Amino acid sequence: MDTLRYTLFIHKKYLEYAGLSEKESDIYLALLKTDTISAIELARATSLKKSIVYVILESLVKRGLVKEITVGKRIQYRAESPDVLRMIIQDKRNRVEEETRRLETIITELKTIERDLGERPVVQFYEGHDAVKHSIEEYVSAENFSNGKDYGIYSYDLMEKIFTQKDIETIDKNRVEHNTVFKAIYTGINKVIESKDNQILIKIDQDRFPILCDIGIFNDEVRIHTLGKKPYGIFVKNKEIATTLKSLIEYIFAQKSGN
Repeated sequence: MDTLRYTLFIHKKYLEYAGLSEKESDIYLALLKTDTISAIELARATSLKKSIVYVILESLVKRGLVKEITVGKRIQYRAESPDVLRMIIQDKRNRVEEETRRLETIITELKTIERDLGERPVVQFYEGHDAVKHSIEEYVSAENFSNGKDYGIYSYDLMEKIFTQKDIETIDKNRVEHNTVFKAIYTGINKVIESKDNQILIKIDQDRFPILCDIGIFNDEVRIHTLGKKPYGIFVKNKEIATTLKSLIEYIFAQKSGN
């Protein structure tokens, strides 16, 4: 590509960036090379059909890039100064900024709708004894575990079937070391020994109210473990679900104490 053709190519690209079509760019560049010219002469110079030239000239006149002049009885056309392109670019920039502001408003409104619908839960599923054990250990070892109440619903008898006494002691030890208040409802043949400092438990009748899984709630996290031959676990991170389960446990304790 020679220098002249390359320069023409670059000029057309800038005009297209300003919002002109390829044919509009051709006609505007042709007009810049002359003083005044008729549409018929312009069609010959650009090899475009006269009908197309008239349509494009009308568009360029409306955009302020071309001026229509009457010379005698003939209509002539002249290119306006390229300085007009600054105004076109500025107008384009203003429209983009306005669209950006409008988009930000819409995004804010959509986020409000999203909040009204509730927080979308984060859900993970895992299976196997080791995975469930790891989940419980991760739960009681959380960095901020000592900052709030730990809630639970569980069957002590089922826990004993899949976890060794050492596993259970390790879990309890982590809870005690973190000085976390554990508030839970449980079932079991024997009454679980309570630590007055960090455990508040209510035992319920397994026959009337069977509990067949282990549920732990801390902050906005809920971990549910089935305790059969092959344990399964579900992790849910959602404030609404966690708060609801905590409230149910608090309600049972309130009923128990008569408050």
